[in-house]
Amino acid sequence: MPSIEALLHRRTDLSAFVVHFTRTTARATASENLKAMLDDRVIEARSVFGMAARLAEKYEVIADTQRTVCFTETPLEHAWMMCEKIPNRTMSFSGYGLAFTRTFARRRGANPVWYLDITTGHDWLTRPINNMVSDVEKVAGDPFKGGKDAAVDADILRLTPFIEQMGAPAGRRKEFWWEREWRHVGDFHFRFGNLVVVFAPEEEHDEFEEHMRAIKTRGRLPSLVDASWGLERMIAALAQVSEPGPFPE
Repeated sequence: MPSIEALLHRRTDLSAFVVHFTRTTARATASENLKAMLDDRVIEARSVFGMAARLAEKYEVIADTQRTVCFTETPLEHAWMMCEKIPNRTMSFSGYGLAFTRTFARRRGANPVWYLDITTGHDWLTRPINNMVSDVEKVAGDPFKGGKDAAVDADILRLTPFIEQMGAPAGRRKEFWWEREWRHVGDFHFRFGNLVVVFAPEEEHDEFEEHMRAIKTRGRLPSLVDASWGLERMIAALAQVSEPGPFPE
């Protein structure tokens, strides 16, 4: 008879992963961005997030401590929802991306985001953190207190990339309520052996496999998966079954 703990922690889906989807940028298409990540085995930290984002806009040296790589903890078979065109969504992802285990992400310094309620009457924890960020801003703007070079060492800046404010009255909300966001401060480095899957549209799998083989000449390549696939087909790809049989669209 299994213990209640074993039953509670039993997983019946492919959800033990964090996923990073690429986007088209001014520099490259989403496909090109993914190929660059595979070439260099690194996801660049380009964007500033968290409760010190406004402060980072004013001081580049502080921005360097707040730039993150964002991941989504979600079942692989639900990845299609991340790429779906949904009305009123402000953020859109492509079908190109990478998935890692949560254990690997943790060991590399990624952490789940902490969402604080800013609704009036529920903001008892948000206010003191905002005050600490304001204190850093005062130090950064005062050369007699050390200026930005002193401000950048403030302990609160180690936490702010992982803290977001959500709720009323500002109307801030999460884009994807079914997931949990993770972040890593600075560039995220990996090896091919750390990859669970590489996401790409099915019609481009041969192209991506050829691209990866040109980089990794020995050993097993990570599985290629289309985010639109169902669970059974993803399992077949992970098992690297060559002729898995027909699957429903």
